[in-house]
Amino acid sequence: MQDDLAAHLARRARRLALDARNVEDADPETLRAFAREVLADLAALGLLRGEEAVGCWAGPRPGGH
Repeated sequence: MQDDLAAHLARRARRLALDARNVEDADPETLRAFAREVLADLAALGLLRGEEAVGCWAGPRPGGH
């Protein structure tokens, strides 16, 4: 799953035209948008506190609902 998350984040960075060479010159709103997505994905994995909504990186729900 970590490789999937890394690939997902890399795709998002490319779509926003972000990379390690241009981050200092990037638009602040673009950086905020990327940071929001990264934090939401990490929260969905349960690695950080965040929204309680289930995201694409969340694990399967326990049975018996």
